[in-house]
Amino acid sequence: MPVTSSSQSFSSFVNGWLIRHRYFVEQLTCASSFDETNQEQQQSLVTQFLSHCLQYYQEKSSAVSLAGDNVFTFLCPPWFTPYARLILWVGDFKPSLVFKLTDSTVDDLTRHQRDRISSLRSETRRRERDVMRDFALVQQSVADPPVMLAARRVGARGMVDGEESELEEAMEVLKRGMARAMNSADELRCSTVGKVVEILTPSQAVKVLRTIGELHLRLRELVGLERDHQ
Repeated sequence: MPVTSSSQSFSSFVNGWLIRHRYFVEQLTCASSFDETNQEQQQSLVTQFLSHCLQYYQEKSSAVSLAGDNVFTFLCPPWFTPYARLILWVGDFKPSLVFKLTDSTVDDLTRHQRDRISSLRSETRRRERDVMRDFALVQQSVADPPVMLAARRVGARGMVDGEESELEEAMEVLKRGMARAMNSADELRCSTVGKVVEILTPSQAVKVLRTIGELHLRLRELVGLERDHQ
């Protein structure tokens, strides 16, 4: 599928965004070694990094709205590695992955923090199911018998009056539904990270965000290595 100008423009944005992202990861790595007297500086860095990540999803949302026929490109982006595409969930990381990264990164959670994170984990999984249900309904609408019958007729003998518009309408419904599903998934991704950070102390948040940032960089660096090899 050819790449549209919207996905090309978003790809150009990502190139610059990754440069800033690498800088933030370096800053988070340094801040991970700060003591308790530097919490204000850590909190400032956390706030800046969250704004940086939010910018990515705002730009992505704008690109998706302009993608037209290539909205499907954002569901399985060619700018990710084959491994990264295997773990994608509606076009990006699964929101509940944040909890696994938190568990593996932070070893000094209080009982109250663990209880709040457990409650948030349950809420996030419920919302993930809601997103997937809506996503499945969109796919099912295109697979309904009238649409599939029209598609088979087109494949067998070409289009006749009315059938082309019927298929075009079905595809428009699919594209709009896919875009809504991606926007819902991205909103859940952002809100989940933000809510986890609210539960953590600044020093804990720095460690978790550094891990998230490093994971994203490693996946993108693998893309660069593959392209250089090709």
